[in-house]
This record gives sequence, structure tokens and C-alpha cells, in this order.
Amino acid sequence: MSYRKVRFEYYQVVYKKREDGPHERDRLFDLLLWMDQTTKRSLEGRTYDYLQEQARLETAYWDEELGFSFLHFVRLRDTNIPSTARASAGVEPLELEDDEFIGEEVSALYDENNHVLMLQRNKFSLGPEGIEDYLNLAWNNENETIYLRPIAPPNAFELARRAAEYRKINIRFADLRQVNAGTLRERFRSPLGQIIGSFDQYQGLNAQVVITVGNTRNASLDEETINDTLIDIEENRELFTKAEIARKDDDDSKVELIDLFAHKAHDFGTFRMERRESLSHFAIAKEMWDIYSATEGCNNRQRDINHYLR
Repeated sequence: MSYRKVRFEYYQVVYKKREDGPHERDRLFDLLLWMDQTTKRSLEGRTYDYLQEQARLETAYWDEELGFSFLHFVRLRDTNIPSTARASAGVEPLELEDDEFIGEEVSALYDENNHVLMLQRNKFSLGPEGIEDYLNLAWNNENETIYLRPIAPPNAFELARRAAEYRKINIRFADLRQVNAGTLRERFRSPLGQIIGSFDQYQGLNAQVVITVGNTRNASLDEETINDTLIDIEENRELFTKAEIARKDDDDSKVELIDLFAHKAHDFGTFRMERRESLSHFAIAKEMWDIYSATEGCNNRQRDINHYLR
């Protein structure tokens, strides 16, 4: 038995008109109208070129039982095709017919009340940029451009500080050749000043530091040192190109990885994979509902996302 971990990210579906200025607020886009318009077309009619391949909306529908709309996209791939093998025979290339493709799927839940799209991530399928491109191709309105705006907690640093445990910190420094290491040692509260001060001995341009508790359960990096480190990073952002921290709210919660500079609201789902079976859209849709829904017994992520939008 194997398990697959799937990441879900949250976006607000918005649009801009051609005459809107760069500093004007986004307009909320009615994705239900888009779904109604697009699903009236045939599969061929809603298939569009995507990079060197094709993409299409497989289905979009309102689920009466779950109380949300769901979308199912697929990337139609006919390059880098895998091979097949038998226990008693050699490897053979998988041959596709002229109208056959390898389907790389991705699913989404849509909350019409706040125009929120909960999107599955699949590195082989359409990412948020690809979904955004597809929405605009199908909408085909020269005066309107649809965007997926990432939804983020109001302050990633404050979110990081509220942890009960710190499992890992991952920091990548900017080019520090012009930095006075002695000044940093005096200015920094955390050991980062000492770490930067040692770079001159290597005569390197960049560096990355990863500090972790390893596989030890319920272990945590030192809270005071982490808090000092968070202050140093927040007050000196120009010295860093990446800063991530893995945290837990309590012993029973899952580890959450926070990108301090570009943190997107996200969750993970874990699926048990049966042999010779693929992960179905309906299994993913049910897991999305379990995470997002405010229904009793669910995680009620909808409450958090709505708070972030306010």
C-alpha cells in the first residue's frame, strides 16, 4: 500500500477591464457564468493549445450533496510517453492512437460566495498560470482579463511566531559581497550574524542554510533563537532571497511549511493509492470538501480563507 500527498492552494478569481488603471482594485469574477458558458461546448470545442500540447475542461458541475461547484481540468500530453513492461517480457513503448493522449488531471473547488478557487497542484498538469491562461482562452473577451490572485495570510511572520514547535528553517542569502559582516554581527539578534561573518573565509557569492530537528518526534528548534531569527529576517529582507520555516501548532497537528516572503494559503491531503489505479477526481473533490467546508466534522478552512480576504 502506498500513499500520495497532494497540495491544495487558494486563489480568488478576479478580473480587470481594459480601461482599468494599474492601481484600481480587482473586480470579482463570476466563475459560475464562465462554467455555464464553457460546458455548453463539446469536448473538442473547449480544447485549446497549451504550450506545445493541449488542455481542456473535462467537466464542471454543482455537487448537490457537497454544496460546492467543482471543476476538472486535463492537460493532454503526447510527448515523453512512458513505456509498459511485463513480468515475463521486456519493456515496450506505449503506442498512442492519433486521437489518444496521456491525460494529466487537476481538480478545483469553487466557493461562489467569496469567489475562492481551491486548486489542486500537480506538477505534470496545469498550474495556476496554466489555469489562468485557459480561463481567458475560453472566456475570449478582449475587454476583460481573468486573474487568479493568491490568497495569503495577512502576515506570514506573525503566523510563524504563533507556532508551538519549529521543525526546520531554510534560509538562502543574497549576494553578500558588499555587506559589512562586522556590522551585521552587531545588528543581528540571532546567530545569522555569525554565520554571515564566516562567509568571507569561503570567498563565495551565495549560501543556503538548512537547520532541522531531523526525524525526532515532538522535537523543536529553540523558540527564542527562532524568534530572534524571524526578527532579523523581517528587518533585513534585502539580505535574503528565500526564507522558509516548518512549524506545528501542537503535537497533533500537521507540519506546515511557511514561505515568509511569498506565503500562499495552502493545505495538504493524503490519499491511499491502490495498485493499478489512478487518483480519481471525485476522491480529490471529497478531500477538498473535507478540508474546506464549514460543515460539522470538517476542518472549516473556509473560515480562515474568508478571514484572510477581509
